[in-house]
Amino acid sequence: MNFTTKPSYYQVGGSLTNNAPNYVKRQADDDLYNGLKAGEFCYVLNSRQMGKSSLQVRTIQRLRNEGIACAAIDISEIGNRGVTPEQWYAGLLRILENNFNLSDIVNVRTWWRDRNFLTPVQRLSEFIETVLLPNISSNIVIFIDEIDSILALDFPADDFLALIRSCYNKRANNSEFDRLTWALLGVASPTDLCREQNASSNTPFNIGKAIELTGFDETEAQPLATGLAELTDSPHEVLREVLYWTGGQPFLTQKLCKLLLENPQLIPNLPPPAPPCQGGEKDKINTSKEWVEKVVRLKIVENWESQDVPEHLSTIRDRLFKENHRIVRRLGLYQQILEQAEIVPDGSAEQMELRLGGLIVKRREKLTISNPIYQAVFNKELIEEKLEKLSPYSEAIKVWLNSSCEDDSQLLRGADLQSALVWAAGKSLRNEDFQFLTASQKVILSDQNQLLRSATLETKKAVCDAEKALSEADSAKQKAKQWIGIGSAVLAASLLAAIGFSTLAYQRFKLAQASIEIEQNGSDALLLAVSQKTANTEALSEALLRAIASGEKLKILVKNKPRLEQYPATIPLLALQVILDRISEKQPINHSSLSQRKMNWQAHTGAVTSVNFSPNRKILVTAGIDDRVRIWNLVGQKVIEWKALQQSVNMVNFSPNGNFLATAGRDSTVKLWNLSGKNISTFKEIQGSVTSISFSPEGKLLAVAGIDSNAAILNLSKLSKSISSSVKLPGHNGLVRTVTFSPSGNFITTLDGNSTVRIWNLSGQLKKTLPLQAIGIGFSPDQHQHRFATVTLNGKVGLWNLSRKELVNEFQTLHLDAKSISFSPDGERLATVGIDKTVRLWNLAGRQVAQFEFEENVVSVSWRRDGKQIAVAGSNGTVWLRQVEGLEELLKQSCNFFTTQPKYFRRVSTLCK
Repeated sequence: MNFTTKPSYYQVGGSLTNNAPNYVKRQADDDLYNGLKAGEFCYVLNSRQMGKSSLQVRTIQRLRNEGIACAAIDISEIGNRGVTPEQWYAGLLRILENNFNLSDIVNVRTWWRDRNFLTPVQRLSEFIETVLLPNISSNIVIFIDEIDSILALDFPADDFLALIRSCYNKRANNSEFDRLTWALLGVASPTDLCREQNASSNTPFNIGKAIELTGFDETEAQPLATGLAELTDSPHEVLREVLYWTGGQPFLTQKLCKLLLENPQLIPNLPPPAPPCQGGEKDKINTSKEWVEKVVRLKIVENWESQDVPEHLSTIRDRLFKENHRIVRRLGLYQQILEQAEIVPDGSAEQMELRLGGLIVKRREKLTISNPIYQAVFNKELIEEKLEKLSPYSEAIKVWLNSSCEDDSQLLRGADLQSALVWAAGKSLRNEDFQFLTASQKVILSDQNQLLRSATLETKKAVCDAEKALSEADSAKQKAKQWIGIGSAVLAASLLAAIGFSTLAYQRFKLAQASIEIEQNGSDALLLAVSQKTANTEALSEALLRAIASGEKLKILVKNKPRLEQYPATIPLLALQVILDRISEKQPINHSSLSQRKMNWQAHTGAVTSVNFSPNRKILVTAGIDDRVRIWNLVGQKVIEWKALQQSVNMVNFSPNGNFLATAGRDSTVKLWNLSGKNISTFKEIQGSVTSISFSPEGKLLAVAGIDSNAAILNLSKLSKSISSSVKLPGHNGLVRTVTFSPSGNFITTLDGNSTVRIWNLSGQLKKTLPLQAIGIGFSPDQHQHRFATVTLNGKVGLWNLSRKELVNEFQTLHLDAKSISFSPDGERLATVGIDKTVRLWNLAGRQVAQFEFEENVVSVSWRRDGKQIAVAGSNGTVWLRQVEGLEELLKQSCNFFTTQPKYFRRVSTLCK
């Protein structure tokens, strides 16, 4: 056997050249070529490393051989994060100029600048119509590769897709556009690429041709057998085994063939060809199977993370385990396919995610695992382990499912059930999760009915005992009349005590039963609204009606409990708020009350680092990494702006009287400004970027903290002069995240990069180090509460006594990674922020009362002074104003929603009295 190999015959990753001998031609080659030649818009949207780029290279060569001018644009090269629409469209135009050699015809820089009165997409459209088409006489095909990179842009690229569609629409009036054709390639679905879901008339996908790119079959893959002939006399049998393991996946197929070439020491002693009657062919195939299986096991599956070069399995893993609201259902769906081998496709978002990740493919009208390698790496044990880490009830549901859903002891109750239901809100769950949560809710009602029956029996027994006591007392009266006074008093006391105890017990049971029933009904409404199959208006309306019913019952129950902390149930508030949000997202809102619940606008280029309401509640201020400070009114209109000249503004705060502002700069400075943008004072008391600033309650002191272990207290008594004296707060190690004055102003807290909370007096003396690791801290503005709160990285909230600095209560939030915490102005609510683009509100008993989801990572949150609104700063420059409603307001808005829907009038009139 000759072991001289040609390791370069196979190529793992990257585009194959035009004349590569190992290129495998598939049906997609002819489909794409013929479609583009015919002037059709074509798109190849598939998982990574399926050969899209090599297909593009070959197709361009074939088209150019036909005299068709082609341009290949990899738009990921233009960039995404931080790129403005102006830069992005100008980048496209520059690439077109280079691809079609138009630099001698037009000066693109001047051409672009002269049309700055037009939007960027209009300029690109005009360039195509007035420059490209007139100067290129042949047919033109523009290939856009990595189209999925538009999803990472800080602005929607729907206008670009609409431009492509317009090029085809213009053919009716301008025959020149008959010569222009587009092709899109990438890893996304058409639904993903079109952010404006209702703009169906502008998307090109409903007039285009989808090119299906499948794995290699045995006939197509025969060119790959040539390289194996150097190692074996039976290359076709070996190739067949390769295709079995890879499922024809192009990257894996090329990689496995190359690994066979590079590991000749693993080759078994293949027998020479023999006549069929001697069984030689059978032996040869079995030995080939053994060889390929051994290479797969040793060089791909085992310790795959260290051998995954170039990255392939890691990319699939990252897409499979990507944290979003569909992760539970996505993993559950994949687990189902692992167990059942195949399922019927239904076009769900989770199925599309798994297909785009490459894990599953469509074969014979069913969805199945792409190949045995994926199945070996992403196996049942791995998925079960991941699911267990995700849900707060993983052990319980595992035992319950193993008992054929009969072990009721595993079902959730009380706080565990409430936490699970809140965790489930907004997530697309597995069917098993829905069954488990529903069964848990049903058993709660069953338990409470049993308790109610027990309470009734106890009441009857107490009444019987009282009657017996009365009978005995009557008998005693007949025997000894002289004791009648004493006997009657004892009897009355005994009777009252018995009946009183029974009544109290019964009332407590009734209250508990009513609270749990309200939570149950609210949870049912919430689950109905967030479940995968109820994303339609009728289902949401039904969910809202149920939420109203539970909310009205809660309203009666809490009429004498004004403080939110005393509410025995809060799920109805959460359900009403979440459902109203869903309704406003799913359909055009004509109800002014709903449309005003949330508003947003683009406030900065790049991240908004800080947002704050003024004390008078009439304006708010924002700052950003663009080094700008902007003041807005509460309808999103800009009042004034100025450049801070601090490289980047990390934080901005109003003074307590609202007359001036302080900004913390990346350049180590803190600046004070009046509300017209005039700089009052500039000082530099600490080294490195300033991360946090805090005014004392009376506004005479300013605490500052920085990135280089620095914190200080500054005296602001003379604003017009440079501040010369300060009190240092030493002893920090590295970054100081926050510095905060207490509400009374008699002490300061600092929180450093090691999550240590320290308490200082105003002389700079360390008074206490709290026994916890925190990521955020906030004080209750209500001085009567004497509380402050901390939150840890894993989302645990601690409530502390302000005077004793002792922990008095703690509860677990639902954030994957918490970032900050703050009290509402009345001290009734806590707002927690995590990396999951969500702000959650809690009462002080640890019950969730609201959940606000945003399209960007949340950087900063500020409460309006009356507590009825929060401002949220986003990582991509957006600011949101979000109403915070109580039970009465939520019920009012919910009932008002149905005023224009006659079909619900009868039910609503009963609920909304």
